[in-house]
Amino acid sequence: MSSSLIRLVAVAAFLVVVSKQAQALQRRGQAAGGAPKVPMVQSLGCVERKGGSTGTWWITRATDAKPTQTTFFNATDVEEAKATTLGTSAYQLIGVADFLDVDGLLQEGQRSQFTTRQSANASGQLRAGRKVVLKGLLIEGEGQKRINLTQVVSLADACQ
Repeated sequence: MSSSLIRLVAVAAFLVVVSKQAQALQRRGQAAGGAPKVPMVQSLGCVERKGGSTGTWWITRATDAKPTQTTFFNATDVEEAKATTLGTSAYQLIGVADFLDVDGLLQEGQRSQFTTRQSANASGQLRAGRKVVLKGLLIEGEGQKRINLTQVVSLADACQ
C-alpha cells in the first residue's frame, strides 16, 4: 500500500472518530456552542409521595419550572419564595435520597447496602406535605416532566 493511501485511510478514520465524539457530546446534553438540553431550573410547590412508602416523590401545585443560573438559594431567594403563590404544575422528583431524613434515605433504593445510619448524608428537607422551593435539572421526555434535585429548602411544614 502506498504512503498516500495509508495517509488517506488514517485521515478518514480520524474523521469518523471525531464525528462520533461530536455526536456523543450532543447526546450527553449539550451541543457545541448551544444551550444545555437539560437546564437547571427552580420551582416551588407541595411535596407528595405517590404510591405509598415505596412510591415516587413529586412536587405538586408547583410553579412552572423556570431556568436559573445559580446552583443554590440565598436568604433573599428563600424570603421571596415564601411570598410566592403556588402553581398548577407537577414534576416527578428524582435524586431525592440526600434530601430525605436518615430513615427515608436508608429505605431509598439500595442505599442501606452501602450507607450506615452514622454516615448518612440526609438533610431532612423533603417530607410529604411540606411546602418547598427546589432547584435541579429539568428532564422532559415522553410526556414526563422530572426534576433531578440539586437543592431543596423547606418553606413551611404545611403546604397552603
